[in-house]
Amino acid sequence: MASLSSFINPSHYTKQTIGTEFLAGILAGSTFKGVSFGSSTGGVILDPGGLFGWLIYSRGNTNFFNPAKGFTTDKYIVYTNPGELVNDLNKLSGITNCLISSLTGATSAIFTNIGSEVSATVVGLDFIHCINYLAYGGTLILAGETAGLSEYQNQTGKYLDVVIAKNAESSLAAWLDTQTNTLGIFPTQATSGVTGASQTMQNFGSLAPGASLAGDYGKRIFNIYGTKTQSTIDSNYNISSLYENGTFTYRINTTADIAGFCARAKDRGEQFLTIGGLDRAIAINGTINEAVEWSSSTKNTLRNARVNFFVVHTPRFLGSDLVGATSGTTVTVSDRIGPAKMKIDLTKKITDIGLKYSFDVNTATTRQAVTSEITTTLEAYNSYLQTDATQIICDSSNNTDYSATLNIKVIIKPILGVESFTIDVNLTQ
Repeated sequence: MASLSSFINPSHYTKQTIGTEFLAGILAGSTFKGVSFGSSTGGVILDPGGLFGWLIYSRGNTNFFNPAKGFTTDKYIVYTNPGELVNDLNKLSGITNCLISSLTGATSAIFTNIGSEVSATVVGLDFIHCINYLAYGGTLILAGETAGLSEYQNQTGKYLDVVIAKNAESSLAAWLDTQTNTLGIFPTQATSGVTGASQTMQNFGSLAPGASLAGDYGKRIFNIYGTKTQSTIDSNYNISSLYENGTFTYRINTTADIAGFCARAKDRGEQFLTIGGLDRAIAINGTINEAVEWSSSTKNTLRNARVNFFVVHTPRFLGSDLVGATSGTTVTVSDRIGPAKMKIDLTKKITDIGLKYSFDVNTATTRQAVTSEITTTLEAYNSYLQTDATQIICDSSNNTDYSATLNIKVIIKPILGVESFTIDVNLTQ
């Protein structure tokens, strides 16, 4: 009977653990559409909603789980390890043409076996992206539409660290424009061949019309050049459980791995410095393609286009970690993903502090309390800041006594940067 367990067999699948929660969202399919079976073959004849739809069907079916693990109305699913994801899908092994199909054009299947070749469908590629990210130890919030990601945040009170785009996903780009606490990881725009193998950055202006790449939106987009191939899976544990003596090679972009690097950096307490470098940005479970010689002209082409890349080295590692979709070609250390992520986190924390005092009377006493609390908050970031350059301005110079608006300005200079950034918070009763 078909099984996906071979994909995470420890003989060829490396799984790492982290101690700090890291949340990544991914869109994999659509809303659940229900499952329709053919009367003659018993096989599925209607796409249930891609990977998300199959998982909703599996988890909500009391024939597979009693009691059921979920409901058909669920908008998202949370996974903390690849084993649970695989187990949920393995429950579908008795459904003809579901996990693997020999029918040409079987888009609702996860894999197809046409002749002697096993291939991943769009559903299968979504599955592969998910297990590649989960290998790094992070938590995955899997949804069929952005409303599911929003519902997760609303119900848990947490915000996603990153969202993983598998291609040019306009709904995800537009959603990201409204999520000031989240980074978006996108592959370079494919002009031909595999998405992620082109040197051209996504046209984010068309993906999220009206979003200004020159503002914070652009600074929260990480564009990656490069793909990953898993081509040497031990034949004893390959898809022989799916198909007798079958072989399988996949090629995907590296967005799931970049999310994994971010999880590593956060776990090491280094996310506000960099996610690049030999020690924290080496991909697992595959081989990186399209790596760049550091001395080549391609490096300058990519950096000027705000595209991140892997370096030719053994092993290959992420050699550029710019937050990239901002306009202009001048690149400084301050453009790195670490300082940009620090600004995101600090903006949220300073805003939360301001909200606590926004309905108090705006006097010198209130403003001093705000300043004191922000000072305490910033102490946790001292390792990443030039502390003598930090300024907290919440006094009579930018506030009026008894005004209904509380104004806070904080100037920060990252330790790796050459430029300061400013956080402006204005709260009106």
